[in-house]
Amino acid sequence: MKRMSPRTSISAKEVLQRIDRVAGDLNILLMVIAIGLATLDLTFLVTQKVVDRLPPITRLAQEAAPPSAPSGR
Repeated sequence: MKRMSPRTSISAKEVLQRIDRVAGDLNILLMVIAIGLATLDLTFLVTQKVVDRLPPITRLAQEAAPPSAPSGR
């Protein structure tokens, strides 16, 4: 199988430069994810505080119809 590149070896300096470039790109991605998660966490915290301050919901329960009065026939 032929190699695509005519070069036979890559120097250690070039390998370290490639690793450094990949790590830099990965750091940017990780920062974007961290900022997104922090924003999501802050949004959740704010909504929980807002929900806690809302007045309680009054629920009307459907009661059974009152029994009909016995007829005096």
